[in-house]
Amino acid sequence: MPSEDDTSTRSWQAVADQWASHADTNDYRNEFLMPIMVAMVGDVAGLDLLDLGCGEGGYGRGLARRGARVVGVDGSPRLIEVARERAASDNISVNLRCANANHLNGIADASFDRVLASMSLMDVEDYPGAIREIARVLRPDGELLMSITHPCFQARVSRWIKDERGQPLFFAVDHYFDRLAWEEHMAAEFTRPVLRRHRPLEDYMAAPLAAGLFLREFREPVPTDQDLKKSHRFRKLKRIPYFLFMRWVKP
Repeated sequence: MPSEDDTSTRSWQAVADQWASHADTNDYRNEFLMPIMVAMVGDVAGLDLLDLGCGEGGYGRGLARRGARVVGVDGSPRLIEVARERAASDNISVNLRCANANHLNGIADASFDRVLASMSLMDVEDYPGAIREIARVLRPDGELLMSITHPCFQARVSRWIKDERGQPLFFAVDHYFDRLAWEEHMAAEFTRPVLRRHRPLEDYMAAPLAAGLFLREFREPVPTDQDLKKSHRFRKLKRIPYFLFMRWVKP
């Protein structure tokens, strides 16, 4: 049953201000994930775009600058408030709404040419419901551009095995098929945990297929030599993929 509130929306509301500050400086987001996603979205001039799980609104503001008509949606009232403040400060027009991903109340069918879901769908409580809503609001030939933490390497029981000097030897994963939710501090500066979730890759593929979407692009991005100059943390991405990007099309 669609809901306007769930455990995930409450979790992110509790850390909203800390997430907004974290997003401003996070190397993975700003130097790796965002450039890849913006390139995948392509030319958006004159298009209607839904930024689902918009957070503090960085993606939406950037795409609005490139000529898109952007609606940003997030389940956290505080993040929507921050996104509005930042859009007003930058004098950028973005229509921002507080709603759960599986209950896009007030958004009409076939409203958007693109739905952007950057690093958000792995956190939703009702992933199939969110995908059904995305399919509903997409126009024919519309696209869902999504990125998630890579489920093959983000199970709760997963970590780098290191040698006596602290250097990573290999990455170990267990209990991959366990569908779990647990609380975890996203970074050292967070004073409260967020709710993380794990689903196997099968689940991420099954819901869009059941909603009638076609998979057109499947990417496990590897950092370039230029990327490696931006952050030493990206070196691990040359060994295993932390992130997964997909393009789905509504026929």
